[in-house]
Amino acid sequence: MPVLSEDWKMRPRYNWYSRLIRKYYKISVGLTKPRHPIPDKDIAGKAEREKRLVIQIPFGGLGDHLAYSSLPELLWKQKGIRTFVSNKSIFRSRAIREFVWEINPYIQFTNERGWFIHNPLEEGIVIDDYVQKLFRLKGNGLPKTYYQPQKVEQIDGKNVVDASFGPTGRANGYYEAEFHERFVAFLKDNVRDFVLLTHGDSPVRNELEGKIIGVFEPAFYNVGKIEELADVLFSAENRYLLHSGAASLSAALGLQSNILNYVKPSSYNAYRYRVNNYIDLKATE
Repeated sequence: MPVLSEDWKMRPRYNWYSRLIRKYYKISVGLTKPRHPIPDKDIAGKAEREKRLVIQIPFGGLGDHLAYSSLPELLWKQKGIRTFVSNKSIFRSRAIREFVWEINPYIQFTNERGWFIHNPLEEGIVIDDYVQKLFRLKGNGLPKTYYQPQKVEQIDGKNVVDASFGPTGRANGYYEAEFHERFVAFLKDNVRDFVLLTHGDSPVRNELEGKIIGVFEPAFYNVGKIEELADVLFSAENRYLLHSGAASLSAALGLQSNILNYVKPSSYNAYRYRVNNYIDLKATE
């Protein structure tokens, strides 16, 4: 099982360490992918004939894994197809494997290589809808978690802001100074009173978090585990997140969150969940 880090959040700064991790990540993905991936046009028929489906998730983030998480239960209940998750899937941390798959009663693990979205049948796909339609399943188009969140009294009824993000942060424009300015301006105009989520024991903050702290001096709530993040999202009145695993987790909990973005929508449409409210802080061209 390729695990890239025991810390499920990547380091916040785009520096030599993060570049090294990303390079190792790309190599790991290349080594574990099947040489001849099964195209999407063939996978539904193959699964129905064999009454089994092996999923191999080629990217290791929480959102990457949640994108496939609704399939096992729907396939079993509607078509009698058993689902296996390949141990050759990439996991950014052991915690992601445990949270998304090990508590899922409808899957087993296997050492076989398997299917992942390849040569999609639609352009501009939204993954949650797409994978369910691909196998002709009736679903709500949302990812699935079997974790039952608990109320957090300190967060109950409050606004929360999570300015953390993973390796896609650079592609999404989250390191750009203009995005930081627009993010802070948005909070001033629309939120103001909120709790800022922090992750783990590290004192290192990304530059956006630093600006938020300098302007607002907000209350903090530290999140150490994915389960704790789920509890906080569940307890909050309103959630303001970046395009990250937290946005996918919120959708899996059936919650509407506000997702602040800074790139053209076409760059990340695939991971937009219809339950969320996406706010683009940079006008599209």
